Amino acid sequence: MSRMFSVPAVAEPLVDALRQEKIFTRPTLPRFVLLMAALIVTMGRHTVSRALKVMGPLLEGHWSNYHRVYSQARYCMWKLAAVIVRQVLPLLPADAPIVLVADDTVDGKQGKQVWARGAHRDPIRSTHSKDQIKFGHKWLVMAMLVQVPGFERSWALPVLCGLCLSPKVAAQVKRPPKTASQLARQFLIRLMRWLPDRRFILIGDYQVVTHETVAFAHRHARRVTAIGRMRGDANLYEKPKNPNRYCRGWKLPHKGKKLPKPSQRIKELKATSRKVRWYGSSVRKVKFVGEEALWYDKHDSRRRNGGVTPIRWVCVLGDKEKDGEDMFLYSSDPKMPPQQIIEYYASRWNIEVTFEEVKSLLGLETTRHWCRQSVLRVTPLLFGLFTAVALLWTRLPARKRRCQSQTPCYAKSKPTFADALFAVRLELWRELLLVRHTENERCLNRLPKSLRETLLWHLAAAA
Repeated sequence: MSRMFSVPAVAEPLVDALRQEKIFTRPTLPRFVLLMAALIVTMGRHTVSRALKVMGPLLEGHWSNYHRVYSQARYCMWKLAAVIVRQVLPLLPADAPIVLVADDTVDGKQGKQVWARGAHRDPIRSTHSKDQIKFGHKWLVMAMLVQVPGFERSWALPVLCGLCLSPKVAAQVKRPPKTASQLARQFLIRLMRWLPDRRFILIGDYQVVTHETVAFAHRHARRVTAIGRMRGDANLYEKPKNPNRYCRGWKLPHKGKKLPKPSQRIKELKATSRKVRWYGSSVRKVKFVGEEALWYDKHDSRRRNGGVTPIRWVCVLGDKEKDGEDMFLYSSDPKMPPQQIIEYYASRWNIEVTFEEVKSLLGLETTRHWCRQSVLRVTPLLFGLFTAVALLWTRLPARKRRCQSQTPCYAKSKPTFADALFAVRLELWRELLLVRHTENERCLNRLPKSLRETLLWHLAAAA
């Protein structure tokens, strides 16, 4: 039976939370913690075999026991996500709504034996004229926007992750199909149950924040606000002049006079110029127009509200001299200021940075798993590892939270996730791995300081 090794002080709160929730069995918990620590310090491919090479004397039992943490060990991913949510919660203001950013990404996988593998559009390589197809799994990731100490921009820390299944793939694996919008609402319901006293602002693109999502936010308007992107030809209506007067079919009216399309309406409204927080924590002066309206969707007309939801839509006017396109946004809260809608949607870009850093630094798309249980666990765990690294960074002493991964030719003014990962790796090497590898914690201190720091820099290099 595996025994729990001594973890560094910065990781003790997180490991204690896992132990108290009793998510894992007694043999599985130390293997899981050891495997996650190995994935943090591993560079290159993040396969289990490559990660275990770093562990050395810390390994107990047969190596196959650590492979079974993904494929056969019994634990609930929902409970694991709840622990992550509660650990992130202290970093958020207690009196402000929790800002959630949801977006999908494709985890490329090769091989016909991979469970639920499908063909998906690659948004990175695709253009307006041609779509590029990528084989693998499409995941919806929901992250919390958190202001991590020491960083200018907010971080999108993933807390929930789910697999999107097309009807074709769902029929092959005998599971119900799941769209990004359905998963976003499912995750939102979970967070509302876990945090009954908090309000939420959900931000997403076309596929995440749909008319169904806005209708859900309207039904729970006291706790949820949805902000998304809208097409320029959306069906907008005025409010009914006589809402209590029965119309055809002895039904109360849900909508009034039809309004012009947003792409036409922007020519009739007066534009306003304001400085707003833009992508990448920059400040930009934009021109925008907008108004309150009722958004109608004929596919949702059977609902109680007749497929009509009140919104406030905003159009950020593009620069015609630079061939800029107009961007149409909306909020399920008709009273939200237009400037706030623009700033909230611009903050969605932080999750794209998270996707890139998980792929380049934490080995997404480099794992070799193919069975059902492993597919449903590995990718969510890697995204959760991003959040765990951020949590460990916040618990490090202030003297260790600095730009340590810079080189003489590349100086940084502000730390990045690579610096956070570097500092966490350095802490794991000093407090856990080198102590057990050398069997004498004073062995490393006998080396000259310059040589010792050079060795640690290469061991913990992140970027």
